[in-house]
Amino acid sequence: MNTYLYAPKDDPYHRERWTEPYPLAQWKALKQLIGHAHKHKIDFVYGFHPGKGLCFSAAKPIAILLEKAARFYDGGTRTFAILFDDIPSGLTHAIDRKKFAYSLARAQGTWLQEIVARQPASWKEVEWWICPSYYTPDPLLARVFGAFEPRFLERLAQCLPSDVACFWTGPAVVSRKITLSHVRQIAKRIRHRLILWDNYPVNDLSMSDELHIGPLQGRSPGLPQGLYGYLNNPLLQSELSFIPLATCFDYAADPRRYNPEASWENIIHQRFGPKAMPVWKTIRSFCESAERAKKTKRSLSVAPRERENLKAALTYIQAHSNDSWAREIRTWRDLMIQALHAPLE
Repeated sequence: MNTYLYAPKDDPYHRERWTEPYPLAQWKALKQLIGHAHKHKIDFVYGFHPGKGLCFSAAKPIAILLEKAARFYDGGTRTFAILFDDIPSGLTHAIDRKKFAYSLARAQGTWLQEIVARQPASWKEVEWWICPSYYTPDPLLARVFGAFEPRFLERLAQCLPSDVACFWTGPAVVSRKITLSHVRQIAKRIRHRLILWDNYPVNDLSMSDELHIGPLQGRSPGLPQGLYGYLNNPLLQSELSFIPLATCFDYAADPRRYNPEASWENIIHQRFGPKAMPVWKTIRSFCESAERAKKTKRSLSVAPRERENLKAALTYIQAHSNDSWAREIRTWRDLMIQALHAPLE
């Protein structure tokens, strides 16, 4: 694993106040993070999220972005991502609608053209990536952000510099299955290098009451044939995140030999020891049951045969109450307690 993309939407200087430089304290923390990445031979990628209210026709935002990027470049960063995800599907400013013929895709591709053209000539080995606003055919995008223009990817491809890589999340925002055939279809439309930005095991926004600690599943072993890169979005719970992320790492390292269950059991064994395996299987099973109950709008209850296992899991969590992962799992611990006290169906 050799890449870390820094793009947290709750960092105000990444999104809401992206035009402002990082204050000294935050910059020192970022420099330390970049240093850790380089020490471990990790490519630190800084993500800009400039799309909200952006006037694509204005010159000043590009100058601001490149000035901000220069600080990162001087700190050793060589890869930057411009992220236009999760913004309205149409252009905000009249001048942009006229210039780009109402095409958000053309505006975004042209903006990357301008950035690449205006970056300092002295910069070497710099890569630019883009996440277009249309990053999956999932109807959820249009319901939330408005209908997207026809042939969005094809119009983007016409304007986007040839060496800019493009993000895609699969057939859905959160894809249960991603095949090589799907990737090749998208690559044929975008005609640029494709990075799969896999929304697993992420649990933000509407998924914040879910805990995805099972192994990565449903990814074709042939995906590397059609991809330039593969990234995973982690859980909000950083310690627990290492469980599913380890399986993502195993998949990425050797997709054809990847075994989801064997990978999952291996990381449990490494982090918690072999004796903890039954307990973690119970915790995982409970989290999966809770997710199914949420989606089917049914009450969460525990079958009689599972009650003793769940009690053992609660005892285990309590015994490790000072561990970071145990603090992170408190919400689901409380759900376990509630389920134990719920009437049997």
